[in-house]
Amino acid sequence: MATILNDAELVKVIGTVIRDGDPSCVRPNSYILRLGPNGEFLNAGKLFTLGDAKKGIRIPPGHSVGLTALETVDFRPTTVQKLYPDCALHAFISPTTDLSQEGIVAPTTQVDAGYTGTLNWTITNTSSEERRFIYRERLFRLTILRLEQGEVPLKYYEGDYQGQTGYVRSARKGAPVGMRESEWEDSVVEGGPAALLDKLMKSGFPWHALGQRLKTVDDQMKMVSEEYAAIDDSLRKLRLEVDSLSRQSGDVTKSLPQMIRSTLSEQTTALQNRWLVSSASMLLALLGLIIGVTGSKAASDFLKGNGWWIGPVLIVIGVLAMIIITRGPKNRG
Repeated sequence: MATILNDAELVKVIGTVIRDGDPSCVRPNSYILRLGPNGEFLNAGKLFTLGDAKKGIRIPPGHSVGLTALETVDFRPTTVQKLYPDCALHAFISPTTDLSQEGIVAPTTQVDAGYTGTLNWTITNTSSEERRFIYRERLFRLTILRLEQGEVPLKYYEGDYQGQTGYVRSARKGAPVGMRESEWEDSVVEGGPAALLDKLMKSGFPWHALGQRLKTVDDQMKMVSEEYAAIDDSLRKLRLEVDSLSRQSGDVTKSLPQMIRSTLSEQTTALQNRWLVSSASMLLALLGLIIGVTGSKAASDFLKGNGWWIGPVLIVIGVLAMIIITRGPKNRG
């Protein structure tokens, strides 16, 4: 029965089955492949090389990039059977969890028994943000299975990619040359914007490049529209929550802004009433003091001799009394 190589076995195959490998990339049951030096921006058909001058790649939203692994693998029988007699190796390549969490879509693929060469894969940025990756960054998980006797294939891999190194473009032969337009089935609606854009892209240089740019702008506009739709949904949800809060407060006829204005109006009126009461009280007290003083000669003589300090003291006392009255009792929760 096929068994997955554990960390001890993976360390043992570094340098032979996994060339240019690093023991620090070994996980309990997998090896993490690193970003290699060569690749291609598929939307632009632009090849790139990382290393000395360029340290990483930037992938805009909606774009796809073909990548290579820094490591190469050797699953040929002459290499494998030195370590595992009468056995063969088969592998699965899958993206790390970090990629999927950032909106990077990458297919899971397989490495057939007998294959040797560079590992290639494609990633697509489906998020709304630019994603950046550094040369030698750990991106893909290589899980190797050891095939026992009875599971070893009768014929090992001998396909188009055997022995290839560096970035290798697709070797798919594609459709035969000379097919008529009417023989193709398209997703676009005849006469619609997508059909017009498709015709523009098929018109040759320079209209092909212009059509590509328009398609990229269209994809970005769709992404923006979806984000604005999500914001609108959030605002609707917030409005419903505010209405629910208004109903719970016992006043179903008022919205939250109306409730705030009503509360402020009530508090302002109460504050004005307290100021009026306190001002009237102080005026009555002052009037009584004036009448009492003018009716007594002794009091009048006393004030004439000490008025320079009694006046300011009475003013301070009046102000403090008004402040205390207008504050009112404190609410206790």
